[in-house]
Amino acid sequence: MERNYLMKSMIVTGIILTVVLANVNLMAKVTAESGAGKDVFKVVVTLFGLTNSTKDIATIVNVKDQTKLKLFNAENPEGQAQDKVSYTITFPNLTVNDGDPYTVCTVSVDDFKLNCIHGKNSPLSRPEFVDIDKSGGSSEVNGGSSEVNGGSSKD
Repeated sequence: MERNYLMKSMIVTGIILTVVLANVNLMAKVTAESGAGKDVFKVVVTLFGLTNSTKDIATIVNVKDQTKLKLFNAENPEGQAQDKVSYTITFPNLTVNDGDPYTVCTVSVDDFKLNCIHGKNSPLSRPEFVDIDKSGGSSEVNGGSSEVNGGSSKD
């Protein structure tokens, strides 16, 4: 049983490293995002449809040459009473223009299936919102346009 768990952990780590390394652009120009106040690009990701049988879920967000990861721990006693969890993922000091693409992916240790949603930065000066239904329903990107791999999407 331990060997099987170790193998699954190595597969998830390999997937995460592959996504990170595939999105590295060494020639990218880094400047501050224009806008009033803070120079931060934000993506608010909400996972909903979580149940007691939901396994750990890694949420990966990529924009330009930066990738960040948040882990939903199913064994965390604080999150067991809720059927949803929301993460704000920030990318400080990154220029993200209107229409620039970003990608939000989730992978669960239950099935190790990588599900991705591709969105575009909206022209509004606000965070991008991505809703992901882990119960098998639809996933939604609010603001900008989107494409989904491994699920469905509504604009």
